Amino acid sequence: MGINLWLLLGLGAALGDSGADVLTKRYFSRLPPYGMALVRLLGAVPFFALAVWFISAPPLSLTFYLLVAAMLPLEVAAMFCYMSALKHGHLSLCVPFLSFTPVFLIFTAWIILGEGLSHWGIAGTALIAGGSYFLGLGPGRRGLLDPFKALAREPGARLMLLAAALYSVTAALYKQAILHSDPLFFGVLYPLTFTGIMLAGYPLSRERALPPLTHSGWWLGAGFFFALSCLCLAGGVQLAPITYLVAVKRLSLLLSVILGGMWLQERPLLPRLLGAGLMCAGVALIALKG
Repeated sequence: MGINLWLLLGLGAALGDSGADVLTKRYFSRLPPYGMALVRLLGAVPFFALAVWFISAPPLSLTFYLLVAAMLPLEVAAMFCYMSALKHGHLSLCVPFLSFTPVFLIFTAWIILGEGLSHWGIAGTALIAGGSYFLGLGPGRRGLLDPFKALAREPGARLMLLAAALYSVTAALYKQAILHSDPLFFGVLYPLTFTGIMLAGYPLSRERALPPLTHSGWWLGAGFFFALSCLCLAGGVQLAPITYLVAVKRLSLLLSVILGGMWLQERPLLPRLLGAGLMCAGVALIALKG
């Protein structure tokens, strides 16, 4: 399975997601959700443009184009569900549902890719999802079941759960597209195409605020980490089941909590040790037994 390499790439993707999230929250949190999404997408364009010089287009079949055609509308729908959830819902009630993406992937990867997981791998994935759920609960006195109760009363919670389900489908299709092309080629082409679609829809958005040019350095920083996540994910999907890779990638939430606590002075860290321990145990199970 090339376990050492795929695990490193998964951790690289987690670091990329966490770095992009922390920089976006620190410097661009006053923007509307659409602007926050465009920060990392447009900031990554120069890095993907550099990578273009190192790729060559492989022979592409009709299946590849059909996969991309199926992925893009789902990706846009997931992004808008995610942004709408952030805008209209309480963060501590919405974010935990992102942890269910690898859980959904247990089923979507089996249906789309035919990837079966070992019992240890399923247990490790469940531990990572559970740990990220605890970490995503946020500060305050909310109970562990409050996010589930919010499904009945808050559209934001339902939208985030829908986003997690959509991302589980796009992740499985993502691997299928790479198997029909090339990791570096698709790891660069796909986010650039998605950025173009999001940018094309920007004039139609009611929320047109973009970050000030004085923050251009941090804009590029967020873009760098986003590009790192995309390229690490693309490089790892051929080496391990996509469910394992996305589960390890979900460690970004753990890194974000640590960085947020150290840099942004957010959240007491001690109450998060349970979630951190569960996630680390899950990674260990996948790496050693999966």
